[in-house]
Amino acid sequence: MKKLIVVVNDLERSGKSTLARAISHHLKNSDVPHLFVTSNEMDMSDTFAGEFWDLEEQIEVSQLIAAIDSHKAVVVDVHSGAARNWGEFCESEDLENLLAELDAEMTLVMPDTRGERCNEEIFDLTEIFTDTADYVVAHLPGDPRTEVKWKASAAEKALRYLGAAELEIPALSEELKTALDNAGLDIVEALNSPASLPRFAEIQMTQWLDKVGQRLVRANEYLIPEELGTFALEY
Repeated sequence: MKKLIVVVNDLERSGKSTLARAISHHLKNSDVPHLFVTSNEMDMSDTFAGEFWDLEEQIEVSQLIAAIDSHKAVVVDVHSGAARNWGEFCESEDLENLLAELDAEMTLVMPDTRGERCNEEIFDLTEIFTDTADYVVAHLPGDPRTEVKWKASAAEKALRYLGAAELEIPALSEELKTALDNAGLDIVEALNSPASLPRFAEIQMTQWLDKVGQRLVRANEYLIPEELGTFALEY
């Protein structure tokens, strides 16, 4: 069973692009042939290795079929404000049945920044997609001043009912932040091509990605194609 992994949360600066790229690195380290897709045209740079899908104009379903046919997994980074566009595409194309025909299934990965608005957004997404997908909630470091309880929130209850996996994503180390500042890069730019970073930054980035990969292993059931799952658990 192939995987369509959609990283989605309509809040700006919720960590979607960072998380999507970290998942891509996890798949690469697990030897999963996959395609990385962005819906943000601003991502298209010399260091970006992937495709652009224009969700606001609605993508052609043939693009999706070709991507799944050619890869074991497809990771889609849905830019802020386009979650509903993706939901409309799924509904108009009857994506659940289409994926079944392609021997694939969709996983929604939703970053949680531990704020009230984020809880509300995640709950809204569960109402849009209901049981048409598997779910992974990635809890990211948030602002302690605005942090709200996740347990017993409407979002937590909905996702517990839907059988979601929950992960704690480690914060960037101060050493990595400093290394990126010195290189004049943000985390997303650096993740496009970690091997091209200055040596110290590359070491710090590799260490952080290793930690993230150890957490993502816990969601391999939703991220790794079934025929590759046994191997991937050894990562």
